[in-house]
Amino acid sequence: MIEKALRAANEQQEEVVREVFRAAGLLWQCKGPDCRFDNTAAQELCEGCGRQRNGHRVGDEVPPSAHPDDFELLREALKEYFAQVGTELPDAVTFSLNSEKRWRRYDTTLHFGPRVESHDFDREVGMALDDLGRAYDFGERLRVALYR
Repeated sequence: MIEKALRAANEQQEEVVREVFRAAGLLWQCKGPDCRFDNTAAQELCEGCGRQRNGHRVGDEVPPSAHPDDFELLREALKEYFAQVGTELPDAVTFSLNSEKRWRRYDTTLHFGPRVESHDFDREVGMALDDLGRAYDFGERLRVALYR
């Protein structure tokens, strides 16, 4: 619906249409310093620059079930992993849960600004994930920022 309305609007109408969709909560505008990209309500991160809604770089999402020390050990294990394999350090890594509420080391999301890639990690990162333990519920989220 949003795309259809924007295609139907002429140049003068487009900003008004965008403002109406923002006011209705169907779009949110990035607050990044060099980005004002309009994103759909479903988008968690800006499609234009990869920042959060508040304009800050993608940050940590520490699940309530994780001990802070174990979370920091995971961050260090991830930095070590990327140093060993010699690939670009992503801004952050997002992990999902398996059916047993354990964090998966495979099919993770690497965040490189607006670009994301799927990635599978080795056993060492898997052991650091195991140290986090089980999530309390399936709604928990785990994202580790690596640019710090």
